[in-house]
Amino acid sequence: MPCYLHTTKPASRAEFDQWTLMGYLGTWEAYCTAKNRTAGQNSFLCGELGPHCADCADVGAYLCDYPVGDGKTCDRSMCDSHAHEIAHELHYCDAHYKMWEVFKQAGGVDAALRNVIAYKTEK
Repeated sequence: MPCYLHTTKPASRAEFDQWTLMGYLGTWEAYCTAKNRTAGQNSFLCGELGPHCADCADVGAYLCDYPVGDGKTCDRSMCDSHAHEIAHELHYCDAHYKMWEVFKQAGGVDAALRNVIAYKTEK
């Protein structure tokens, strides 16, 4: 049976909002107190939870979506800590995120979007 090493993260407002939607009735302060008590601690999770993160031993919840040609993507397995979300449901690994940042800072995104022609609907 595979085992994973999970590191507890500190409290985040987005995670608190998610817990509230699931029925958590405590305050933000109470949530932070409880969550930050175990932040940074490691725990082992055993079972068939999917692939391991390529950078650590945590559960690989994401695959790198960077295009590598022929309609394929990188597909490197990543955990929450190593996945860089560049858009909704679009994640890059560390190496491809650095390439994306260089491309973006060089004006590549603006240049690519200048060539986009809006879809016209017929009336």
